[in-house]
Amino acid sequence: MSKIKYVCRIEFEITSPLSIGSGENQVTDKDIVQDSRGVPYIPGTSLAGIYRSLFDGKTANAYFGKELTKEDIRNTNGRVRLTESEVVTYDACMIDPASVYRVTKRDMVALDEYKTAIDGAKFDFQILEPGVRFVTYIEQNIDCEKKKYVLREIIDAWMKAKIQIGSKTGRGYGHTKGISYKTAWFDLGQEEDLQKWLDFNMYDEGDKNWSDTDKPVCLSHLTPSNDEYQKISVHYETHMISLKAEEQCNIVLKLQQQGGISIRQYSTEVGEADYQQLTISDGSKEGMPVIPGTSWAGAFRAQMGKLDPAFRKEQETAEMFFGAKKSKDKENRKSCIRFSESRIEGGKWVTYTRNAIDRFTGGTVDGALYTEKTYYNGNTELCIDCDFSGIEQESRNHFASVMAAAIMDLHGGYMAVGGLTAVGRGIFKITEIWIDGKRYLPEEYEMPKLYQELAGAIAEKGGNINGVK
Repeated sequence: MSKIKYVCRIEFEITSPLSIGSGENQVTDKDIVQDSRGVPYIPGTSLAGIYRSLFDGKTANAYFGKELTKEDIRNTNGRVRLTESEVVTYDACMIDPASVYRVTKRDMVALDEYKTAIDGAKFDFQILEPGVRFVTYIEQNIDCEKKKYVLREIIDAWMKAKIQIGSKTGRGYGHTKGISYKTAWFDLGQEEDLQKWLDFNMYDEGDKNWSDTDKPVCLSHLTPSNDEYQKISVHYETHMISLKAEEQCNIVLKLQQQGGISIRQYSTEVGEADYQQLTISDGSKEGMPVIPGTSWAGAFRAQMGKLDPAFRKEQETAEMFFGAKKSKDKENRKSCIRFSESRIEGGKWVTYTRNAIDRFTGGTVDGALYTEKTYYNGNTELCIDCDFSGIEQESRNHFASVMAAAIMDLHGGYMAVGGLTAVGRGIFKITEIWIDGKRYLPEEYEMPKLYQELAGAIAEKGGNINGVK
């Protein structure tokens, strides 16, 4: 019987656009989930799934309840016995719902190899723009004090910005950063603590039972050389606490625009440009120009397909790394390559009007006048996270060689992102490359040597390996 309640209050901020569908399509193809006041929130069910995914299967089943599978139903003739979760997850709500927040629309369209839109492949959805702060609560009901490390690992994940919420997290959406946390501890076997629990108001930030001095130490917070690590690891083994194993490679590219960028959002407002570079709100009139992770993923996937046929659409190698869509003969496969959204700064906005020209007469085409607003000569950063867990070293080497070549093509101007690339848009120069914390300056290398260094660093076994047993 659970006698101990370990409760945590987490404040966090959305650092990239958030997309959580409500199942409605009144405004877009996928409207964002909202409460009865029309204010976006994050359902506890979404957070519970994220918390569960931090741990391996045995730990998840033991602390979050047994997962219901078709095999279990078949083996028990539908009489599968489920268990209750020890971890209670609450919705995340805006700290100040009266503050200014923006729900905007993003458009997506599938393109063929010639960057032409595929018929019927357009999709739009609502997003909550970044910068909004939320609060959520987690309650762990345990019968042994040492099981507290499950909740402590979740707190550590929040504070290290490892929690990503909603859809398209592999393409830069739903990233967060932990702002602060408070904890409260109640041993219901003690009469004094029982009364404290009965008087406890979890939703009152100033309740005297909250403590912000508790340092939730866990194995993810320590290094193996730390003496406390060895002591705590015994509790993990005894109480079957193990994180999901991941083998990460982190690539950061610092980029400088070589001209303009054209990832369009459309407007029919009088006095506004017909086409404008995609932006997010930053308090300025124009907004901050961004390159979504979906655009980066599409550009890299297409370029890698040009470099190596194994990375072309529907090829097994391509689907191993970039994911696959469910069809009659295959299941959904999540991409193990995650691209961030890039914010462009330090450049300038340019608005101009263009005409389409008849190539036979040299005259303007009727009805083909439009105005475009785009962003020139800024700087940005792209983060690429690769999860190689479960992938053979030979396949990793193959991927590393092609990814390094694509990075070189981006630096050399042979790979562009966004639209109007045929007229020089979307070209970047790489000023710095970071792979698992090691810095590479392109200007200090001859190109063949830089390629070898990058391919070797991406393929190297190691990097950030996570998996506490």
